[in-house]
Amino acid sequence: MKRPKTWRKIPKERWEELRRLLLSRGGIQDKEVRGIKEVWRIRIHRTVFTMYESGTLFSTPPSNEAIEEIHREISELLGLGVEKPSKRFLIGLDETGKGEVLGHSVLVGAIVSSDLLETVDQLIGPADTKRKRSTSYWNGLFLELDRLRGRGMDFVVEKIPPWHVDRYNLNKIMDIVYQRILSQLTREVPVEECRIVLDDYGMGTNLSRYLEFLHKQGAEVRVESRADERYVEVKLAAIIAKRKREMVMQAINKAFSLPGCPVGSGNAGDPQTIRWLREWKKTGKEWPWFVKTSFKTVREIDGIKGRVRKEDPPIRHEILSRSSRVLFREGKLSVETLSILCPYCGAMLKSCKITPAQDKRLVGRCVNCREIIANLNTTLLYYCGYIVPDTSVILSGIISKDLSSGRFFEGFTFLMTPVVRRESDTKEGRKELGRLACFSSMGRINLREALLSTENLSPDEAIVEAARKYNAIIYTRDKGMYEMAISKGLFCLTK
Repeated sequence: MKRPKTWRKIPKERWEELRRLLLSRGGIQDKEVRGIKEVWRIRIHRTVFTMYESGTLFSTPPSNEAIEEIHREISELLGLGVEKPSKRFLIGLDETGKGEVLGHSVLVGAIVSSDLLETVDQLIGPADTKRKRSTSYWNGLFLELDRLRGRGMDFVVEKIPPWHVDRYNLNKIMDIVYQRILSQLTREVPVEECRIVLDDYGMGTNLSRYLEFLHKQGAEVRVESRADERYVEVKLAAIIAKRKREMVMQAINKAFSLPGCPVGSGNAGDPQTIRWLREWKKTGKEWPWFVKTSFKTVREIDGIKGRVRKEDPPIRHEILSRSSRVLFREGKLSVETLSILCPYCGAMLKSCKITPAQDKRLVGRCVNCREIIANLNTTLLYYCGYIVPDTSVILSGIISKDLSSGRFFEGFTFLMTPVVRRESDTKEGRKELGRLACFSSMGRINLREALLSTENLSPDEAIVEAARKYNAIIYTRDKGMYEMAISKGLFCLTK
């Protein structure tokens, strides 16, 4: 489908040059402009070019290939054409929601082959993530992009929950999440053939060291402010992040709006969101999970003065084996090399127990001494983040129970294999999958299909292959499945 094209921030001294170019290509200028902010309007065949006083040139969708060529001429004239990259694979990293008072921070890494760059640019050219658009607009654009997935384009979406933003240094969490995203995106492609562009948010030493490691391997690395305005791959990541956040906020609005008072966009500058925050405060209830209570907007409503001191992220590097830490710094951590060092008995663990504590919330324990390993969930979340549950876990309903009253599994991506889907087609299984889908729609977990051929594989073997393919932790309550996972050297959670 042909799409409109927009060029922004064009200096006034270039307007006449563009007008002459369009007229020389057979354009006919309207005698009168229609809008008070229009400078001129030129038609070529069925395509209309409009120059605005803001410095924006807008073109309706091209009616033929000649117009597409004119689009390229304009971009080249303005120096805004797609830069011909020297690398075969282009990786862009960007986020949204970092400064929003409601909802997750959404981080995205997108990878595009250089052959597909022009196609992606044509699709996303007029989109502007900083401009207010309907959810249906972002959905429509995403569906067009999603058709390219697996054909030279892919992406990874990760989220940082609001209570982590409230308590911990967000930039340090972003450093680790971006490192894990890059590790996933570069797993299937040669690092030396990659260009990596990151929209600069103020990254720390750890990510900087990792990017330097990738650079020494031959990758081209660029860290720039407003990178989404210059690089197609970064803009692609920004659009996917925007769409994901819009979907999450839509689900939150559906579940938490008050009578006559919707939640709104979640932006602190949105009068609708401010009104909702004040109305919710009047109910006397605790703030819902998606409200960032450390933000000035909420603290003023709560009558709290002063700034919040943030801690370092609750990621216990010391409980990971030395080899795990070294490999992660090099972007090579896998579920087969992942090991946990119990801080109490000193055992090197390839599995941990997930059981209730005294307050009935789930905790991780050493399988050897049964002591609680503090912050096991956040350490596994930021180092690995993927879990393959088997049928025994789904039928137990333990994941949704935890998300209803605790947060051990918050933020993880759960990979559903075809065999687990099939075996969970029971009354209780369908209920649990429905509950998980609801939590996923609000961004509290991610649900993703594990795409793999299960022909000639037993159910347990299919779980193992999914864990290997996606670098995921296996979660099982079945003794046979547990023994197979351990025998294959995969990291495992059990009851």
